[in-house]
Amino acid sequence: MIPELRPSPWRRYRRWYRDAVRPTVSEVRPIAVTLLGITTIVLGTVGFRQLHGKNFDVIDSLYRSVTLFGLVGAVDPPVPPALQIARILAPVLTGYAAIKGLLAISREQVQLLGIRLFIRDHVVVAGLGTTGQRLAATFHEAGFRVVAIERDGAAVTIPGARERGINVVRGDATDPAILRHARVGHARHLIVSCGRDGTNVDVSGAAARLVAVHRRGVLTALVHLEDLTLWQALRAEAIAVATRAPFRLEFFNVAATGARLLLERHPAFAAPGVHPRRPHVVVVGLDGVGEELVLALVGTWTALGAQDGENLRITVAGRDADHLVAALLERHAELDGLCTLDARPASLQSAEFRRGQVMLEPDGSCDVTRAYVSLDEESDALAAALALHADPAARDVPVAVAVADEEAGVATALAAEGGSFAAIEPFGVLSHALSPTLLLRGTTEILARAKHEQYVRDAQALGHSPADTPSLRPWAELPESLKESNRRFADGIGPKLEAAGCALVPAQLGPAGEDGFAFSSDEVEALAHAEHERWAEDLLREGWKPTTDEKDPERRLHPLLVSWDQLPEAERDKDRESVRNLPAMLARAGFRLYRTTRR
Repeated sequence: MIPELRPSPWRRYRRWYRDAVRPTVSEVRPIAVTLLGITTIVLGTVGFRQLHGKNFDVIDSLYRSVTLFGLVGAVDPPVPPALQIARILAPVLTGYAAIKGLLAISREQVQLLGIRLFIRDHVVVAGLGTTGQRLAATFHEAGFRVVAIERDGAAVTIPGARERGINVVRGDATDPAILRHARVGHARHLIVSCGRDGTNVDVSGAAARLVAVHRRGVLTALVHLEDLTLWQALRAEAIAVATRAPFRLEFFNVAATGARLLLERHPAFAAPGVHPRRPHVVVVGLDGVGEELVLALVGTWTALGAQDGENLRITVAGRDADHLVAALLERHAELDGLCTLDARPASLQSAEFRRGQVMLEPDGSCDVTRAYVSLDEESDALAAALALHADPAARDVPVAVAVADEEAGVATALAAEGGSFAAIEPFGVLSHALSPTLLLRGTTEILARAKHEQYVRDAQALGHSPADTPSLRPWAELPESLKESNRRFADGIGPKLEAAGCALVPAQLGPAGEDGFAFSSDEVEALAHAEHERWAEDLLREGWKPTTDEKDPERRLHPLLVSWDQLPEAERDKDRESVRNLPAMLARAGFRLYRTTRR
């Protein structure tokens, strides 16, 4: 469990100073120093003119006042007050300038010394590109101490990181010496986002070798991979490294995570048979999360077990849409049998697109149930979203626009318009996918969300609704206690799968069980037994006690806190059914089970 970090008073003060005071000080400082320098010269000139027993003219007095900055200020008393003030101000300004110069020259050495002396239990972010800079900032704002590593000393993100109070070490993160400078051996987490998958893997390898010698606790490395195929290929290494204390390795992908969260926030369809119309989804552009969004749509739909006749239709619209679809099918040939995928090529500036005709059938009707926009340029994304509603027939179709940040750019423009764009909603990919909580919980958080979604679907199939069952609310609206309950279930999946000789691999496409995977009856029984024990231990740890009466949450009494043998058969069946549904639940979360040992 990740502790909820609360900034210390010192960190709160530093944040207040950085946000409220330092900007003003930075603006005022040059003016103040200049004025003090002029004041010193004026006072020195006046003072030397007033010096008893001397008869300096203005030029001579001015020259002598300037020499005060060189620490030449010895005169015989009595000393005039103006000269006394100048003799004090001049060395102060000279010392200030000297210290500033030394700090500028040796800033990195001072910073490295500070990291070595004071930084422990921190987060190291390797790479300050778009993703890395965002990660460093979000972890810093969440209350973590952050040390960033950036190879390019001229990177434009370095000043912004330092302005926030983030320490930046310049150098190659694959070099163990640089990792030692960042105190990886004493860090809590290492997040690797250097821009290239090969480099990211090399950094994690260098860190693993380093902490194997210089580490007591466990270092968790979260490595960003753009290529999901590589992610799957590295699963064996990740599983092997996970057993090598003190290093734990996990991979993440911003596009895949962002696409999954986008569908969670703005779902394309309900369970098969529930949606009033056959689902037809329009996706404008495959930039950013676009391709992963299509894969997630198909993966979710097939995992739901779509009924015959309820085929998912996806239309890719925009410039070169036909080529984009052809390339997508070339990379993922299995898409052809899982959905109806077509293209509507049209330039965003064309009259056809601006009139919203990509949303219409040849007869002028609109059967689109949901639309998404995923374009690199956010201005184009906004124009495309507006064009999708140009025709009155498509005016009520909900449109989600993928943007980088929900608090900037297009998102703020849509928010400012309020009800004018009620059916157009922005989704901040980086805002959601790079959440510290989501990243650090990794697979656990993904599986916990999938477990909740499974629970909601099962409850809705029985006729329940959020009105009579509050726990059926979306994940984001759940109280933390219910979220934590789902996380504890997810925490128990790994040990149970390991006991059954199974492991998880990323698998975005294909329905659960399409490869013939199924738990045997003995495995179902054993895993259900283990799940009940896990559940009972969690409740006992929280202070619950068994009772022969009904469940009493206030007194923490539960009638099912008994051994498996004493559990009523109906309750055992619930645990068994949960195990049988596990492959389908994992498929919805983007994973597939495979066996590591033969039965």
